[in-house]
Amino acid sequence: MPSIALGTTFLGPSSETFKTTDFLGRGNFGEVYRAAGETSGTVVAVKLLPLGALSAPDSKLALLNEIRAAEKIKHPNVVQVLHVDDGSASPIGPYVVMEYVSGGSLAKVLNAGSQIPPDRATEMMIDISQGARAINEKLVHRDIKPDNVLIESGKLKIGDFGISKFVDENTRHYTFKGAQHVWYMAPEGWANQANTIQVDVYSVGLVFYQILTLKHPLLPHVKDPNNFLDWEKAHLYQQCPDVRTIRSDVPLSIAQLLSRMVSKRPSERPFWDEVLRVLSQPDTASSTKNPTVVAAVEAAVARNRELQKKELAQRAQQDQREQELTLYRYACGELLEKFDPIIEQFNQQFQHGQITRRGDAGIVYDVPLGQSIFINFYEPRRLAIRIRNGELIGGGYIGLAKGRSANLVLLKYGADDLYGHWRICELKIMGLIRPATLIGKLGITADTVEPFGLKPQYFYDQMQFANGTGHVFNYYFNDDVADFFATLIREALAN
Repeated sequence: MPSIALGTTFLGPSSETFKTTDFLGRGNFGEVYRAAGETSGTVVAVKLLPLGALSAPDSKLALLNEIRAAEKIKHPNVVQVLHVDDGSASPIGPYVVMEYVSGGSLAKVLNAGSQIPPDRATEMMIDISQGARAINEKLVHRDIKPDNVLIESGKLKIGDFGISKFVDENTRHYTFKGAQHVWYMAPEGWANQANTIQVDVYSVGLVFYQILTLKHPLLPHVKDPNNFLDWEKAHLYQQCPDVRTIRSDVPLSIAQLLSRMVSKRPSERPFWDEVLRVLSQPDTASSTKNPTVVAAVEAAVARNRELQKKELAQRAQQDQREQELTLYRYACGELLEKFDPIIEQFNQQFQHGQITRRGDAGIVYDVPLGQSIFINFYEPRRLAIRIRNGELIGGGYIGLAKGRSANLVLLKYGADDLYGHWRICELKIMGLIRPATLIGKLGITADTVEPFGLKPQYFYDQMQFANGTGHVFNYYFNDDVADFFATLIREALAN
């Protein structure tokens, strides 16, 4: 339901009174109405700005500043902003008055499912490029998508500057940082990097794919279109296809242009002048062209795509590994924090010394009048080893230099369990095996005290048998790691 009654009046351009006549809909950021000037009869669109939803006063000011900057952009391929009101003396609150565009959106055209003829597709892409170039002279739009491209008498116009950002980085602290639609967000947006006009080039490149193919090029790589993380992975690591594999009548020059526009590296994306040049003079087939050179260009294009694909795969592996290491380091730190209350209690109650901690990689807790407790975290690995309904993703060692020890086992229970859960695993040699036969093997020495923990070079190889039988060790698990640490403190003082 609309929040204001139809027939409500407000001031518009040239201080003329306008009256709302129709409710057009509600977008991600505000309601839109059609209105008419009571004197001129001019039809406009008025968008209510829900500034109350922005908690920071600076954000409200920045949003108004950006829309006022958009008011200065006058171009036939840009929806004209006609008037901005901060709502301080308005019956409808803050609002922006815009040129009314009657022909619907590009999204509606694409959703109709009819392939767009080549010449018309090129015209549409040129319109969008010219509009984007005009906008980028003042702003980074940051939300160019088919819903925000409107049509009037066949001409395409880019609208909705609700979350744009000034190009001039000097104004970065006074510009509104809204969220871009995840279907069209450039890789640098996911990494919270600086916004440049290249984020708009990326978004427009994706829109161009849709104009030519009626399909979003990354959608096949997204399991759930409503899943934020699925889109992040697609934009960061998945390559858009050669548009000609979907539509063969696209010229090679335009196919290459689109691939460059959606490059993961902003520096590889073309600027608008080059985009317009290629679109205005597409490279078409000709009898005067040397077929050998044409074949060589095709081979070079294919080779470049293959190299990019391999690079993205490597980057995905590296980023996944870095993310796993970050989560693992957090899990290790979280485990050590569980020991702090135990140490604090001991230190408060014992008057003849304090338990102290030293080391970073190999951690040592020195127990006064007793042995030291050693903790070592092993390099995390993903080997598809499942133990007690969890996936083994990391481990370590905890124990006394001369006495009891065990392995720390980090188990992950499902995709949502980001950090995993630590368990204690103590090993004993099976009763049917003579311990003497294992001395010098699997880290067993004559001084090994049962139960014990495996050293890093044997840990993952031997933990794969934790759920089975018929191996050399019996595995005993304990879910209370903090209690085991307290037990080690007691045993450190027993000898």
